[in-house]
Amino acid sequence: MMGGFLTWDLVTLMSIAGVLVAIGIAVFLGFKVVELMNRDADSRRDQDG
Repeated sequence: MMGGFLTWDLVTLMSIAGVLVAIGIAVFLGFKVVELMNRDADSRRDQDG
């Protein structure tokens, strides 16, 4: 049995929390970039028409 695997110490929790926060920020920024690109494309299309 891997009993040592179940002992969650503070360092492990903090590192996992940091990874989750980083992923959340990356996803949030990704959505923002896509949203801005779509809005930019829409405004360009309006100007052309």
